[in-house]
Amino acid sequence: MKSIISINNKFMEISPKKLVELIKGSKYTKGVEIYVNIDSDFELKYLDDLVFELKNNDLILQIHGNIELEMNSQINYLKKIESYSDYLGYPITLTLHTIYDEDQKVSLEKTTNYMCELFEYIDSSKFIFCIENLNDIKDLDRLNKSDIEPLVLNDERIYFTYDMGHEIADYGSITDLDIYMIDEIRNVHIHTNDGINNDHIPIYRNDKNWDKIIKSLTFLIVNHYKYNIVYEYGLDFCSGNTVEEKIKDYLFSIDLVSEKYV
Repeated sequence: MKSIISINNKFMEISPKKLVELIKGSKYTKGVEIYVNIDSDFELKYLDDLVFELKNNDLILQIHGNIELEMNSQINYLKKIESYSDYLGYPITLTLHTIYDEDQKVSLEKTTNYMCELFEYIDSSKFIFCIENLNDIKDLDRLNKSDIEPLVLNDERIYFTYDMGHEIADYGSITDLDIYMIDEIRNVHIHTNDGINNDHIPIYRNDKNWDKIIKSLTFLIVNHYKYNIVYEYGLDFCSGNTVEEKIKDYLFSIDLVSEKYV
C-alpha cells in the first residue's frame, strides 16, 4: 500500500515543482490525487506542469473527478487524462462520487446511466474507474457503500473507492463490508472528523478515532489490499501560517499513520 496526498486549488499558491519537492521530503508519500476545476485555465495548466514533475520524480498521479460535469465537458477532460496515461505509462485511477437525487434509487440509476454513456467515448484501458461511498451531509441522504454495490458488482469496468473516513464519520462499521466488494477496492480515502460539523481532518495520535483508523488499516492488510491510500484532508485544517507550512504538517500526518502499515 502506498500513501498519497490529496490536493486541489488551495495548494496552487506554490508551484508544482515546489510541491513535489515537499512531497519528496516525506518518507512515505508517493504521489498525489488531484481535483481541478476544468473551467480554470490556471488549474489545468497547473495539472499539466504537475504531471511533468511527477513523471520526473517517479511519483504517482491519481485524479478525483466530478460526476456533475456535463457529458461533453467530462469527455474532453478525460481525453486529456488519457494523454497523461500514455505519458506516464499506466492507467490513471479516477474516483467519482455518485450523482445525488432525493430518491436513492434514482441516484443510483442516474449514476449508472452516466457511467454507461461515458464508457461509449472513453478508452477504459487508460483508467481505473472508481465510485466512492459517501456519508450523509446537511440532511442529504447520499449513497453509501451498500447502496453502490449493484453498480460496482455488475459492471466489470467500475471499481470501488472505499472512503473509510466517510464510514467512520457516519456508520463506524469499517469492516462490515461485503466480501465481493472487498475484492473491488482499487483506492482508499482516509481522514478523521471532529464529531460535529467538520470532516476531512488530519489524523494525529491523539485523535479520538485513532483506534478505528488503525483497525481500518489492519482490515486492509488482512484482506491483502495492495493499492493506494489517499489521505484526504482539508488543507485549512492543517497547522501552519502559510500554504507550505500546512502542506508540511499534512505530510507529517501521512508519515505518522503510514508507519503502521509500510
